[in-house]
Amino acid sequence: MKKKPSKALIIISTIIVLLVLTILSNIVLNKVYKTKYEEFDSVDKEMFVQLSSIYKQFNENGEKLWNNKYKLNKEPIILIRTNKDKGIIRKYAYAVNVKGIEKSFLARKINMPKSLNLPEVYRISKFDISLISTWAPSNFGTVDINGKSIFYFKYHPKMIENPELYFDFTSFLLHESFHTYKQKDWTYDKGDGEYIENYPVNKENYALMGLEFKLLDKCMETNNKEEVKKYLKQWTTVRAYRYKKWPQLVVETNTEAIEGTARYIEYKYSDLTGGKLTVLAKKESPYYVTFMQAYDYIANGQAESPSYLERSMKYETGSALGLVMDKIDINWKKGIEDRKDKNGETQYKILKKYFNISDKDITEDKINQIKEENDYNELLKQGQKIVDLVNNNN
Repeated sequence: MKKKPSKALIIISTIIVLLVLTILSNIVLNKVYKTKYEEFDSVDKEMFVQLSSIYKQFNENGEKLWNNKYKLNKEPIILIRTNKDKGIIRKYAYAVNVKGIEKSFLARKINMPKSLNLPEVYRISKFDISLISTWAPSNFGTVDINGKSIFYFKYHPKMIENPELYFDFTSFLLHESFHTYKQKDWTYDKGDGEYIENYPVNKENYALMGLEFKLLDKCMETNNKEEVKKYLKQWTTVRAYRYKKWPQLVVETNTEAIEGTARYIEYKYSDLTGGKLTVLAKKESPYYVTFMQAYDYIANGQAESPSYLERSMKYETGSALGLVMDKIDINWKKGIEDRKDKNGETQYKILKKYFNISDKDITEDKINQIKEENDYNELLKQGQKIVDLVNNNN
């Protein structure tokens, strides 16, 4: 007499059958359901419109975005549709410029309009085990496909329909893909490259930082090349003076190099496409604040914590320095590119060399003259306010 299967075996068998059916049905649906762009929902349609615009700019204006050697439109990308920021639950993924993906039975070529001028796009089933690492709660990363490290990026409805500043699909994708593909051999942020030991919480440091902000604002506001050179040289002198007093602060320039250039790409793209995103952006008109406005907001306790000045602000100063150097035709991009066999130079180092500023040029007389021209005593008062805020928060 045959033994009846146990309840546990029946349950396990049922689960396995259901799982297999779920996987098979998803594979079939991926092959036959909504395989044309016209059938997509509004989120996917708009995502591909924005991707098309990005590729168009890299194809036509690569030199203005970075240089003609960096072509994001030629790089492989996996775009993963999720339900929210850092989403784990996902619908499917699209592969663009991924070699060999067409051979996978888990992939389906999507019919895209010629007007978008995109490379071939394949939709990948959510059950493709080669993408299992992308299920982690992250927004981006890399995944190994056919022996190649490929950038993946997750998008969701809010990113397309009502994004936060800097976290719209285009800006976020441009920033993180630049880190992955262009900066893969850059070493500025390796190890403790951005760590500042014993950050100087005193009014003079913050006042000198405010002085830098005033000078950087002047550079941003004028298109007169001689004026830009004058203010930028003063900025470099003040920065060198601040680092002479507190040498540990020089690692700020590593953040400016690694993050400032990634943000620079965002701003250049926005400018090329008539967008509003610019240095220290905000959502309301005039869509930005100046460095000094941001500094005063922080000092007066009206905006970000003073800790914003230590690292996050370097995204903005780094990108602004790139935009300002563009104004006076400094060929800085080649110099800043860092790799394992060649040390690049930060924006600050490039400017010190450009203006031929050495330690002997950083005199108290020169600094005092710059201070007098820029109401330094008021900056000292604001610097003390920042010190008080830091101490009260600790």
